[in-house]
Amino acid sequence: MIRRLLLVLAVMLVLVPLASAAQPQFSMAEIESQLMCPTCQSRLDLSHSPAADRIRAFVEKKRLEGWTEQQVKDALVADFGPSVLAAPPASGIGLVAWVAPIALVGGGLVVAVAIVFAWRRRRHAGRAQTPADIALEARVDAALRSFDDVL
Repeated sequence: MIRRLLLVLAVMLVLVPLASAAQPQFSMAEIESQLMCPTCQSRLDLSHSPAADRIRAFVEKKRLEGWTEQQVKDALVADFGPSVLAAPPASGIGLVAWVAPIALVGGGLVVAVAIVFAWRRRRHAGRAQTPADIALEARVDAALRSFDDVL
């Protein structure tokens, strides 16, 4: 009895991982938006070319066989090159495509702030008081004093 129980347990230990390995690891909608059609250069989910249909069939077959999303992408990159990926990899030269826009926007903000500060500094530095400004200030002060006297 114990032998049969151990045999059933051993069979379950072998079959359960095999059954879970055959389960799809990702959805078609997920991966189609991450791949490009090699002929029309549009995303796979937007393309209706025969090449896109063949890639979709390949991806679906491998998905049902239990391949991971990364394994499918690696196989497609090996066949078509890195241009089959909709987004460049975040490593190596592809990292430049991720970092460059952020660096350009940050640099642009720094330049804009520096220009504003320089403009404000120059604007205030060129405003030395002239005799007309001093006379105007004296008149305003006198008018305010007379207003205070009225109240």
